[in-house]
Amino acid sequence: MKSLVLMIQFMTRYPIPLEIEFTARHFVQGMKWMPLVGLLAALPGAVGFVLADAWLGREVAAIVAVILLITVTGGLHLDGIADTADGLFSYRSRERMLEIMRDSTLGANGVIALVLTILLKFILLHNIADDGALLAVLLTPVLGRMALTWHSAVAPYAREERGIGDYVNQTGLAQAVAATLLSLCLVSVLLGMFGLRPALIPVVTVVLHLPSIVLAVLFAAYLRRRLGGITGDTIGASIELAELLSFLVFLLVWKYML
Repeated sequence: MKSLVLMIQFMTRYPIPLEIEFTARHFVQGMKWMPLVGLLAALPGAVGFVLADAWLGREVAAIVAVILLITVTGGLHLDGIADTADGLFSYRSRERMLEIMRDSTLGANGVIALVLTILLKFILLHNIADDGALLAVLLTPVLGRMALTWHSAVAPYAREERGIGDYVNQTGLAQAVAATLLSLCLVSVLLGMFGLRPALIPVVTVVLHLPSIVLAVLFAAYLRRRLGGITGDTIGASIELAELLSFLVFLLVWKYML
């Protein structure tokens, strides 16, 4: 349980008054809990969505949910996609791109990535019909955190230094598979709780998972070619990209499959 608590402390702003040593062992063990961390991070957004939808309408509910999803993480992953965009779209050398990604100054590409990410999440969520929208609020963070385990498992850390690289380089397919199995269980249970027909649950569960996994793996392969590997920023970016893709998949599923 220490690894689960550590991941909640690391990935969210929930105030858990426990001191757990941040070690590579705890970090790697905690990767399998990422989907559950995502579900816990989604709860405030889901509550805010339900209340705003009932009193103020779907449009306000969508923006409230997006804001709360950001608040729970302190914008950690948005910072990752912004820094990644600044680095990759600078079209400089590998070394210079890594320096730009580490720079705390936000550039034009980072601002564009931030705005587009938030705007697209709002638009997609607003257009998901019926209970599919609430399910999307609950499950896209699950799928995003599951995706990061694949992103971390298939590529090395780009920088030759100790620190988070030690933890990332010890994350492998075993952790990604374990996280995926947990995610499959969580998604299946919630789909059933929301009244999806039993025959459709396995199909929809697979449809929701495959795009995020493929995206995370392909993104890591691209970064391995451009940067020599992944970084903490690209891990955050992989979460945001997987969540965006998952919102789109939810929209398509609820529009054309259900």
